[in-house]
Amino acid sequence: MNNNTKRKKAEIKKAIDFFEELIWLFDSKKIPKLKEIPMSLRTLLETSDSEIVSGKYKSSNPNIHFLIGVLPRLFKDEGLFPNNNSIAHFAEEILHINVTRADKRSRYELIGLIVCETDNLSDGQLIDLVNALSKITGNDDNLKKLKENKYGDNFSWNEAIKKLTEINNE
Repeated sequence: MNNNTKRKKAEIKKAIDFFEELIWLFDSKKIPKLKEIPMSLRTLLETSDSEIVSGKYKSSNPNIHFLIGVLPRLFKDEGLFPNNNSIAHFAEEILHINVTRADKRSRYELIGLIVCETDNLSDGQLIDLVNALSKITGNDDNLKKLKENKYGDNFSWNEAIKKLTEINNE
């Protein structure tokens, strides 16, 4: 037997030993569904870092977290909220948040105050509001109609939210 054949047999013996040890390791760790591991690892590789991070956080109240994200964007829209008093009016009428000295606060201070106070609202107060605001933020036409209606006679945020909620439920 030549050296080349001896080397190949030694490599095959090492491979057999390796597979025996690997099988023993898997058996000892009792790894379930071994065939699914490569697919899971591939999926993990394709997952973005932001999805991994956000996947670790589970909101205890998604309605509040939705509002915390969407309210600043809406309040910064000067077509919808031309001044601090219009923001305060919305907060009082819809969110039932008492806003004092709205005219003396900066716009960003007022927005921050309202966003912080949304954390105290109950889920019952939030469901219709979240549905309506998602209807506004998810559709430019609805936002445009709301801006047009806002400057009409007898505009009421309660009525606007109610109409948007009815549209959402259809």
